[in-house]
Amino acid sequence: MKNFYDKLLLLLGLLALIGGGFVYMSATGELADQGELPVFPPANNPYLPKPVPDSDARDAAWPEPVHQSSGPNWLYDVFTPPKIYLDPDGNFTAEPPQPPQPPQPFGIYLAEMERKPFRLQMQGFSGDRNRPEEAVLFFFDEERQVRFFIRQGMTNADSEVELLNFSVDRQIDEQSNVVEVTAVATIRDLRSGEELKLNDASRLFEPEITVVFRSEQDSRIDVTLEVDPDEPVTSFETSQGKYILREINLEERSVTLEKQASEDHEA
Repeated sequence: MKNFYDKLLLLLGLLALIGGGFVYMSATGELADQGELPVFPPANNPYLPKPVPDSDARDAAWPEPVHQSSGPNWLYDVFTPPKIYLDPDGNFTAEPPQPPQPPQPFGIYLAEMERKPFRLQMQGFSGDRNRPEEAVLFFFDEERQVRFFIRQGMTNADSEVELLNFSVDRQIDEQSNVVEVTAVATIRDLRSGEELKLNDASRLFEPEITVVFRSEQDSRIDVTLEVDPDEPVTSFETSQGKYILREINLEERSVTLEKQASEDHEA
């Protein structure tokens, strides 16, 4: 019984397929017989094609670019916007901004600063400080690197010095206590003829200071100056420019140096 229904369903499917194919073939044949589809005008609003007018185009004469009121650099082509910049003052300009020039190197630097000690230094004394004329003073000769002894009124020919006077200074506080004792010697430098005071509490230095300048840009530069720290103004010239030494600071071991102006740079 089941096989019977299966066969019946298959037969109905075949009949439906055949019928659909017949309908499709009939419709296709009718369209082919009719040719192109007819054009139906829209109801109550007929379409009327508008004729295209003839072109009357003519050759155009474009004027040449002209100079603008801001100068010849404002010249630009038609349809091309000008390139406009802002100058450092905030004004419009056609000149492109120029990058700032790198700062000019100072050229030299302080390589050394030395204050040479005086060639004779007092180191101390031996004897009764209440009788300074009998005391023996200890001196050191920086040039000869020797120590020598001398009394008041004596001369040391090798070190070219004469001891003129010797005294002991005492500093007393408010309670009458001696807080500091300093031995002071007055000598005559037989080499220069000057009278100088030396003591055993501090070293005596030459009045002039030696400063040395060198350069990272030019290894040949090696400038040595002997200057008075109270009046140091000194000018000199190198391959890196002209300079003026303005000031010497002994405490900070520094100098104030000015590079003079040139054609391209300010001082």
